[in-house]
Amino acid sequence: MSKKAKKKLKKKKSVIREWIEAIIFAGIAAIIIRTFVIQTFKIPTGSMEQTFLIGDFLIANKFIFYFREPKQFEPIIFKYPLDTYHPQPKERYAEIIRPIYWDKKNFFFKYYKRRDFIKRIIGMPGDTLQIINKNVYINGKYIKEDYAQHIDYHIISREKGHLYINSEFMGSRDNFGPLVVPEGKYFLMGDNRDNSSDSRYWGFLDRKLITGTPMIIYWSWGKHHRIRWRRLLKIV
Repeated sequence: MSKKAKKKLKKKKSVIREWIEAIIFAGIAAIIIRTFVIQTFKIPTGSMEQTFLIGDFLIANKFIFYFREPKQFEPIIFKYPLDTYHPQPKERYAEIIRPIYWDKKNFFFKYYKRRDFIKRIIGMPGDTLQIINKNVYINGKYIKEDYAQHIDYHIISREKGHLYINSEFMGSRDNFGPLVVPEGKYFLMGDNRDNSSDSRYWGFLDRKLITGTPMIIYWSWGKHHRIRWRRLLKIV
């Protein structure tokens, strides 16, 4: 091979190497940003209407809670507490780099992570919370909630309820508690109160499961993929 051809081949390899290094760097940077800084999130259900609608796409701030604690009445994104940490049955899956696992039975990769949910913090650690006829009381004080909506005007009495927390009877969707929020825990509710799977149904949320808070609605579309122009780039 001539000197000129060798030089050309070397230059070509150098360019390919630069591209590979750039792709690797970009991938690592993207993983770091997604893990610690921001996250995109799509609203899949109507549990937070009218604050967030089905088809809203959010950018969430993930690093803010490294510098401060969550605040009362702010919406947060968190890992659903009833989802297992690892795919089940645990012995079937070998962790490679979470959330990537090796399925020993099917000899293939499996992507698994706990689902992200969005709700609003209502009860803070140490608060005494009670719901009376759909109205929320914290430490005995009625809380006016302009963000909450009720689509079912039928009130379920406490006696007809079947909700429990830690085996203790709590009442119904509309007449719940009273209960004290433990230290390091939060009581969450969806803004669409009559159609939300929240702390009334699955209990308190541990602080370590909170991953971020929504910052901006960067995209939104409704039925038949009609764009909701007024919601684009809306600050939360």
